[in-house]
Amino acid sequence: MSAATLQRTRRLAVCGGSLLGIFATGPAAAVDEDFRIWENVTTIAKLGAIDPSLEKWRLWLESQGRFRNDGATADQALGRAGVGYALSDKASLWLGYAHIATFPQDAKTQHENRIWQQVLLTDKAAFGDLTSRTRLEQRFIQNVNPVEWRLRQFVRFSHPLWENAPLSLVLWDEVFVRLNSTTPSTRFGFDQNRGFAGLGYSFSEKARVEIGYMNQLIQSRVVSQREQKFDHRINHILSVSMFLNL
Repeated sequence: MSAATLQRTRRLAVCGGSLLGIFATGPAAAVDEDFRIWENVTTIAKLGAIDPSLEKWRLWLESQGRFRNDGATADQALGRAGVGYALSDKASLWLGYAHIATFPQDAKTQHENRIWQQVLLTDKAAFGDLTSRTRLEQRFIQNVNPVEWRLRQFVRFSHPLWENAPLSLVLWDEVFVRLNSTTPSTRFGFDQNRGFAGLGYSFSEKARVEIGYMNQLIQSRVVSQREQKFDHRINHILSVSMFLNL
């Protein structure tokens, strides 16, 4: 992607996403904003191809690279792996592990180890394809105590732009809620929201690419003896993802 194209994308993202941020945060909130780039590759493999007795078992492999400061600086690297069991063609249960490395400016790399469980539901309706993912996480974050429990609810909709088209409209949203408080200064309650709008292109039934705009609203809540304070960050993200179903 050329520098000029990246700059135009950034301007459009900031203009559109700032409107969402104004309504989401309210006039009294302090808001920091940044343009970022996220890259994702996710593979879901059916283990029945290895052994017929594993027909209902699945493997999840995912890697992400995230870049801040207009996409110029590495922000996070994420690796996620899991094993799933298909209850039916539309429902599966998952258990897995993730490692996240965060690269703060002028500080040492921070590491997080994460255990996760999820219920994944998919369905095809006359108006489009629907996906629901409910994920529970136990986050072992460096220098943070105790273990943070977080609930994530993801809902996705897609619809081909014309009959049997490889190109689809993709919309999704994911809400994050902390289920407990941790030290230092992180309180239970709403954590963040991610909303995405973009296009998906299916090369085949096994390979798909999605590219679009993601708005990430992050809320920080600090409670002292005298007051409760909310700070917000809005990230305008160019999201590029590849999905493989093997």
